[in-house]
Amino acid sequence: MNRKPFFSVIIPTFNRVEKLKKTIQSVLNQTFYDFELLVMDDGSIDQTQVMVDSFGDSRIHYEWAVNSGGPATPRNRGIDKARAEWVCFLDADDLWYPTKLDMVVQAISENHDVDVFCHNEIMLVRDTGRKKLLSYGPFEDNFYQAMLTGGNRLSTSACTVRREFLNSFDLRFNQSKDYVILEDYDLWLRIALNGGRFYFINRPLGEYIIENDNISSNIDCFRHNRNVLLRDHVFQIQSFEPNKEKQWRQIGVFLAVQDAKALFSHGCFSEGMKILISALAKSPEGGVKYIVSHMRKRIRKTRLAL
Repeated sequence: MNRKPFFSVIIPTFNRVEKLKKTIQSVLNQTFYDFELLVMDDGSIDQTQVMVDSFGDSRIHYEWAVNSGGPATPRNRGIDKARAEWVCFLDADDLWYPTKLDMVVQAISENHDVDVFCHNEIMLVRDTGRKKLLSYGPFEDNFYQAMLTGGNRLSTSACTVRREFLNSFDLRFNQSKDYVILEDYDLWLRIALNGGRFYFINRPLGEYIIENDNISSNIDCFRHNRNVLLRDHVFQIQSFEPNKEKQWRQIGVFLAVQDAKALFSHGCFSEGMKILISALAKSPEGGVKYIVSHMRKRIRKTRLAL
């Protein structure tokens, strides 16, 4: 009874009873059985507990707490309660394929010095049925700098983290309301900053599901919180660039490109071009650096594909 499982799977949830049922089933369908499943309910008022209890699986542990306003707090509760050495995160509306844990176990056995494992995903837009491969990574030297200046390279539902590493550096998801939606990006940055090593499994082992009620669909909130997070890191945390204003201008070009891409995808070409031109005018050097960095990333991905 006191034997520790190999994995602790943490699912934060809030009023997603029907979606959560499919998510839990995708965990129970794993071909690797040695895990505990921690369902951290963030104040649901639907029939979540009744549904979870209906599975009747002793590996599932359910806990309810008052709503905190985001997934960071329930995820952290899960980390604190986890018994396994390896912690897997899974959002309540995403799914794993049956061999996901088996593939992670194999990667762990072959990479003893790695602290974070992440696999690819299939993005599914449920309303239209459209699917797209999401490829994460790659890991490289100076990974903190690479992610800070070039964006997040991981997905929470695809990540498995060594719990001892988190505890050794007192690392948890930031629970500030200004980090909601991006609390995972901040954690990956801090793991990299503390010397954590990442390994990317070049196979899609789950589905990242997009729906109208997804928390990440709130674009205005995303942009505001993204800027808060990056400002915090640029001006308070990072030390590789002493000229912090210069660093912020260069990152501004990257953010402008991302925002412009989002606008272009919705047919807002004039608005997207205005953002790009304004950013390049403020930091021409940053524009050149972004283009070179982007080309290098494309070349690396092409080599990996070969």
